[in-house]
Amino acid sequence: MLDPNTSPPQLAPLSNTLAKIPPELLSWIAEKHVQYLDDRIHKIDPLTQYLEHCNNVEVERNEFIQFVDTWARKENPNLTQYLTEYTSRFKQARERVDTLCDHVLETPQILDNPETILKFWRQFTYVNEIDSLHGMFLTSGRWYVNIMLPTVKELIFCTLSSDMAPTARNAISYHVARRLITPRFANVPADYNPIIERNFAKLFRPLLAHFDRKLLFLFEAFASLGVNSFQTLESFVHAVSLSPEPYTSLLGQGIYPPFGWHELVASRCPRRTASTYTEAVKPFLAAVQEGYHARAHAALECLAVQKEYEMNYNTYNYKGRFGLISKYQYWRTAQQLAEPARTYFLDAILLDKFYVALEVLEQAFGDSVGDFL
Repeated sequence: MLDPNTSPPQLAPLSNTLAKIPPELLSWIAEKHVQYLDDRIHKIDPLTQYLEHCNNVEVERNEFIQFVDTWARKENPNLTQYLTEYTSRFKQARERVDTLCDHVLETPQILDNPETILKFWRQFTYVNEIDSLHGMFLTSGRWYVNIMLPTVKELIFCTLSSDMAPTARNAISYHVARRLITPRFANVPADYNPIIERNFAKLFRPLLAHFDRKLLFLFEAFASLGVNSFQTLESFVHAVSLSPEPYTSLLGQGIYPPFGWHELVASRCPRRTASTYTEAVKPFLAAVQEGYHARAHAALECLAVQKEYEMNYNTYNYKGRFGLISKYQYWRTAQQLAEPARTYFLDAILLDKFYVALEVLEQAFGDSVGDFL
């Protein structure tokens, strides 16, 4: 059994956060945040390239890559230890972000003059660039590593013939995991057998679909609440503010309902019944080699926890507290900028290009806005 201390941090209800954000700004916040979420889909390539080449966090990025890849290459890795180390990294990043969020809520006046704006943003930029790296390593296959790599490699290992030498079996498992999870960075040997990859993909696809369906729980939540008749995001924001009672459960889970606008619209259409975990895992367990079921179950437990981290990150950053506070922070900062610096700043920050946004602030407050013309 995995250590319960490896669970992701608990998300706080949003009541205190919403009480400190001016209600007249919530429509602007929701609009910009939904735009931000759209851009993370439609402009994912430039965002990925930015993070991949951001020199300010190059050391941290490479260290995290080495951390995951080292564990992925190990023979018979202790996944509990791996998850414990990852938990420590994740929680430290979250604590730093939370501290800065609290600072903005408790002392919003720091964003009212150039000197304190720059002091805050220099700290915020570094902390949130690191957090963005955590998000990409956790949720994306566009990076050199994903935190699932060691776990998926173990799942593959348990399905390969035990007649293989352990070292060869481990190497094959690593390459297949790379091909499935981070295909852009998979360098397979000349004798790589794609049949192994295809066979495991058939086993793994139902499992991944089951967990990913859980990540999309807001579809079911809105459908069950029967609140999907709003025609505009603004009307949805006003409804949540004026009559929050139907949304008490979501708000208590750290979710700001208007940030799920796309899920609310999609909830108007019926969805196929999701498979249960028992159904999803059955093909995989049938393929596990004799003597490896305990090891396979340990890897499955680890995968489930990692998907909980993904849900936790998505909720905090994309559906809840950080989305609210960060957009409030961006709005207050933008009020201190003249055009065209204001537009440049918002364009950069809404793509998570923190250091580009900081450069706009430093030029605007350090020299003149004319530098942008």
